[in-house]
Amino acid sequence: MESELKLVKIYRRIVMLLKKTAGILMILAFVAAMGCGKTDNKTTTENKDQKQNLQVTQVSGKEKSVVIQCSGMTCEGCKQTIENKVKKIDGIKAVNADFNTNIVKATFDDGKTNLDAIKSAIVSAGYGVESVKE
Repeated sequence: MESELKLVKIYRRIVMLLKKTAGILMILAFVAAMGCGKTDNKTTTENKDQKQNLQVTQVSGKEKSVVIQCSGMTCEGCKQTIENKVKKIDGIKAVNADFNTNIVKATFDDGKTNLDAIKSAIVSAGYGVESVKE
């Protein structure tokens, strides 16, 4: 009888530990699925005082292209956040962000927008603007 009682206590303890572990695993899976959590409404002042080095290349007429080295992109969600924020700017023809390299490529009509608007959109999304890679 006493050994059965011990076995029941051990069984209950194992079940409790499994429930806790399952809960932790569910939380980790949820966080992984949601990405890093950055959204369009986050801001940062991390890079305001850093020197900005942006290179603009003339594509055709009023259309220009820029390649911006950013900081802070860690996942697909970050990529989408930056692309969505920059696409909202009137005059943006195309934008492509790559979180693996932290590079944002944008083509825009310089008669409708400018580099400062693109930089502001990236910073207001919660990311830094570092420099340009050709």
